Amino acid sequence: MKRILIILLTHGLFVHMLNSQPLIQQIEEAYKSLDSFSYIENVKLSFMEEMEKDRREMDNTSLELILSMLKNKNIDSVQKQNIIDSLMRRYSSKSLIEERSYEFMTEIGSGIPLYVLNLILDKHELSKKQICLQPDTSRMPFNLFYFDKRFKPKLYIFVEGGYTYYRNFYFTFSKRIAKNVPKVFKKILRKNPTYLLGCYELNGMNTILYMLDNKIYIYRIAQMEEYELDDYIKKFYNDILKRNKVIM
Repeated sequence: MKRILIILLTHGLFVHMLNSQPLIQQIEEAYKSLDSFSYIENVKLSFMEEMEKDRREMDNTSLELILSMLKNKNIDSVQKQNIIDSLMRRYSSKSLIEERSYEFMTEIGSGIPLYVLNLILDKHELSKKQICLQPDTSRMPFNLFYFDKRFKPKLYIFVEGGYTYYRNFYFTFSKRIAKNVPKVFKKILRKNPTYLLGCYELNGMNTILYMLDNKIYIYRIAQMEEYELDDYIKKFYNDILKRNKVIM
């Protein structure tokens, strides 16, 4: 009897508390409310805002460097300001930002993206040693993935409530993940999934999730292993807690 009780208690720890059907319904609602045209425009706007922020930071850094160089020069304030203005015009990052913006607009208009909804861990539930996923409800919850006709990845645009970065390759420091990414996406896309999903908190860039036939699956890219979401959470429960700094 004691052994059965221990087994039941242990199993209870592994059960994530969000029933799969409500999560699926939340995902469905997120996609139903997606206005793809407006979202693309928001991505462009967010990109421009981020680039302008970078430009200001670069200009401030350049100004600090110029001032430090002129600090010990024996010149009057008017001459110093003229030098600063001249150098700032010459080395301003504005032209670089305009070039990057043009490239981004060209890339984002090069095809039709797949919208990849970000899922996040409920931190409140994590603190209670429970794994609970829910859709990102921020202003910009979808990543954009572009593929060619042979399912080869062409472009990735990642967001975290706003534009974060874009690459024409899958951003990872793992050679194994980089090598397996095209194979994994080809396997998944050939199944014609309802939606692609992402959750960085589960295992970083090593996982991609998808929904098919009202079930959620997760693919470990480096290991080329696929699980139903519930099975994955049960198997890697402790790893998920450690990754998110929850002490057992």
